[in-house]
Amino acid sequence: MNPQGTAAVDYAQWPLTRRRRSFSAGIGRYGSRKASCAAFYKEEFAVRLLSFRKQDGISVEVGAGPGFFKQALPGVLSTDLVWCPWLDVVADAQNLPFRTSSVANIFGIDILHHLAVPMSFLLEAQRVLVPGGRLILVEPWITPFSYFVYCYLHQEDCDLSVRPWELTEAQPPSVKKAFDGNAAIPYLLFGPRNRSQTLGSLPGITPLVIEPFCLFAYLLSMGFKPMSLLPEFLYSAVSKIERTTLPLWSSWAALRVFLVLEKSEQPCGRSFSDR
Repeated sequence: MNPQGTAAVDYAQWPLTRRRRSFSAGIGRYGSRKASCAAFYKEEFAVRLLSFRKQDGISVEVGAGPGFFKQALPGVLSTDLVWCPWLDVVADAQNLPFRTSSVANIFGIDILHHLAVPMSFLLEAQRVLVPGGRLILVEPWITPFSYFVYCYLHQEDCDLSVRPWELTEAQPPSVKKAFDGNAAIPYLLFGPRNRSQTLGSLPGITPLVIEPFCLFAYLLSMGFKPMSLLPEFLYSAVSKIERTTLPLWSSWAALRVFLVLEKSEQPCGRSFSDR
């Protein structure tokens, strides 16, 4: 049963249900048009997220949506603002229902740039993480090439004029729709120009990794669009070429960023890998 009991919630579920079905078909059926997309999510997103997790303690996924990540980490608590039967908790990432210093890992794929008040979420993550706990995210990233993609070939906004590190600049939650997004938000928060201002509001957080990545394989897979330009039998070769050549194009063409932020007992440290 739908615990919220509204047609609006059922309507909001539809994009998530459609993506979940597409992803499941890509995993379970050889030759599926979306097999390359499913493989990319597993090998590039899930593997990165899991590689930096703390081994002990509670793990939470925010913005779990279609529930892909739970297939890689079955014990994770899947949360989202929109109720779906495969989720564990209905929760707003900007007001997490967890005790202070109680969570070891917070995972997210494409969540930060969808939030009405991104800094509220980062402050909540700082609150609920245990000392040494980690916020581990995969998000859009702005480079000269990706800016063109997000501005002209993507359905979400890409607005570099906003100031998301300032709470007063955010759109009120009552106005923001769940699926609205601004692909520029992660770069504006953690790119080189504004990173110090963002971290200045998060004295207990230290960035460990800021790694731009993602180009050929995901673009050719067409994401969750019905078609794909990357046949399953070519995926491994394209993925290998992408990993090998990453240092050559990451600074000017990467579409995504891998972020690892750690809650520290001594908030002065700012040592991290900016790859």
